[in-house]
Amino acid sequence: METTRVPASETATKQKLLDYIKRVSQEQQEILYEFELPSAFIDKETVSAFSTLFCSLDIEVTEDLCAGDDTGKNKAFARKCALLNEAGLVFGFVFDAGVAQQKIQLSIKKIRSLIDFMLEQYPNHVQLECDGLRPSAVLSTQDIKTVRAFFYAVETFYTYGRAVPWFLTVLEPLKIRPSVFLSDFAEWQRCNNCGAGSGFSAEDAPHTEIEKMLLNFVKLKYEEKKLPYVYPAAEDMIRLHGAFARASAEQTETVLDLSYLPDDLFSPYAQDLRLFASEVCMESCTVKVFSGREGPDFSYIN
Repeated sequence: METTRVPASETATKQKLLDYIKRVSQEQQEILYEFELPSAFIDKETVSAFSTLFCSLDIEVTEDLCAGDDTGKNKAFARKCALLNEAGLVFGFVFDAGVAQQKIQLSIKKIRSLIDFMLEQYPNHVQLECDGLRPSAVLSTQDIKTVRAFFYAVETFYTYGRAVPWFLTVLEPLKIRPSVFLSDFAEWQRCNNCGAGSGFSAEDAPHTEIEKMLLNFVKLKYEEKKLPYVYPAAEDMIRLHGAFARASAEQTETVLDLSYLPDDLFSPYAQDLRLFASEVCMESCTVKVFSGREGPDFSYIN
């Protein structure tokens, strides 16, 4: 399928954006349209228009969301994201810490708080830049190195790990914030020579390789929290969603040996993994995940 990155000139104003969507939606071509736009353009009208296209949205996250929720801007932003989620649209976030630093006093605490807020909105992906960061009264040279490793860890785990369907569910039993979990993952990457500056490229690595990294780290965190009985459910959830993601993106088939039935793992009961592991019976099975006529699907292998 062809992918088109929409020029910034077509998204300069909300009206130009709507005119562009109306024009290309009439062409009836199999094209994925990628938009980058400010959050101010997201409302019921534009969400309805985007729903007529096969598209992916990159939403600019600005410095005013780094200062907490005192002004209500975070709540307003969250409502916009809820509109996108309710419409089933694919969206992600773009954040440039260097640009934000030019307008506010940016600290590691504010950056981590922002990441927590961003990931609570269920974005499909995040793009994080920190090349423009400079030492300041609250950000040392070492802090900037920490931010760079942290951003790389977030992108590796969440974006390239294709973690959106299961990330918050898998974190919930651990009772830690996403920023804490991902800061620990950055340290794990450093120790395993696959972090920022190591030469390892998360963008170029096969998803199966990233998934192995994620599973190793998640298992470690579950063991730290004395939750080994919950880990098999978390592992199955990660592997099953990963196979579906590959079937969708690369049209590849994956054979999985699971401890739980896929129907159980996809059920609402699996949103609470502690309860799920305590009350749902294990039932070992082997399934094949594949790309079907109407999207990814699975079948049992006897």
